[in-house]
Amino acid sequence: MALLGYKKANDDLKVPNRIAGYFWYDEKDYRSFVGVELDIYRNRVGIITVTTRSRVGRSYWDLTQQNKTLKMFRDLLGGHFTTDAGRNRYWRPNEPAPTPLSSGCFLARWRFHNGLGRAHVYLMSRKLEGQIAKDTSSGFDFMDELNPRLLSNNFLLPYMVAVWEEYFRATFAACLKYSPQREAALKRARLSHGDLEKVAIGSQPIERAVAESFSFQRPSAITDNFRMLDQKLDVGGAMRKPYRRRKANLFESIEQLVEDRNEFVHTGGMNLKFFDAQLNAALSDMQVAVNRAYECIAAHYHFVPSHDY
Repeated sequence: MALLGYKKANDDLKVPNRIAGYFWYDEKDYRSFVGVELDIYRNRVGIITVTTRSRVGRSYWDLTQQNKTLKMFRDLLGGHFTTDAGRNRYWRPNEPAPTPLSSGCFLARWRFHNGLGRAHVYLMSRKLEGQIAKDTSSGFDFMDELNPRLLSNNFLLPYMVAVWEEYFRATFAACLKYSPQREAALKRARLSHGDLEKVAIGSQPIERAVAESFSFQRPSAITDNFRMLDQKLDVGGAMRKPYRRRKANLFESIEQLVEDRNEFVHTGGMNLKFFDAQLNAALSDMQVAVNRAYECIAAHYHFVPSHDY
């Protein structure tokens, strides 16, 4: 399995007749999205069966690795294989290999989508009981401060901002890695001794270490950071475009969300107007703003954006 780059999987699963499990994942140039699983089985009469699996979110390179695995096993051991395409038929990629930059930006967007999805699952699953957990203001601040719904919604806000920030940090790192204009960002980065040590031993790419030195919470900071890569890369402009005829655009709305997050995290002060409608609007605002930023970056670097999650 080492010839194919697989590593032993320590999943502790007790699967009947399974004698070994392996996993392949290639982080170089953002090749893998979900990786490839491989399991080896032996039944009571000694017949060996091998299965490989890549999930629907697989990348071009994940599928290529799966085909390579099938070919090597058949060339070395004989026998036959069956895929969704049929007996001894490989499942071919539908599109040519993507550029590393487009893959890096897509992965960041996909993980953001999954992160917000967890917030939606939380909201669908939570149960708030008691008359005090109203979804409207009581008219009295001292009563609203005791409303568990408002506390729950404010608790969710730091998580939302963290997912938001990670999207832009990961995207910035990908753009920095493949951008011809890196000098300004590298000069402004303040790397600690610990950061340099991680880079030196290869546990963290230099681009990620640089991205970690900047803040990506406020849209204003995000805009300035991406302009270090290219003054024409105006991510903030994409967020400032009109949205649903609202007075406050997405840029302004999310700046205020970050203010509310900071107030809650640092002082415990809650936004007493952050009921479910406002929370769902905030989730939607972040999703639309990220989509706009992603499409802006794709247009700037000339790759086709993908929303195929």
